Amino acid sequence: MWQRTHIILIVLAALSFWAFSCAHVNYIGKSFEPTSDVDVYFSKEEIEREYVIIGHAIGTGQLFVSNDKIGRKLREKAMANGADAILITGVGRDNAPTGDGSVTEKQIQASFLKYKLR
Repeated sequence: MWQRTHIILIVLAALSFWAFSCAHVNYIGKSFEPTSDVDVYFSKEEIEREYVIIGHAIGTGQLFVSNDKIGRKLREKAMANGADAILITGVGRDNAPTGDGSVTEKQIQASFLKYKLR
């Protein structure tokens, strides 16, 4: 009996760790043919090509999620939606309400860009 309870607790702890280590991206905007790579910018002044904004995204992650992991998820979502570039517009934290309190959540806001043809 003790071993079964111990195993259940270990499994629940592993599942909780996994749930808190996931990054998610919410995107609203237009979609195009997927791209194989995206440029990443942190300032409009860095962008040398003409572009249009095709959408906006918020990448989020909880306790054990690094900003790099959230950034990778943003890149994946941008490529899947046909963006040529990402402009990071904000990095911060927010308190996300849950059923039993609130959890501090990391956030990265971004605009997805499509280059204009020359």
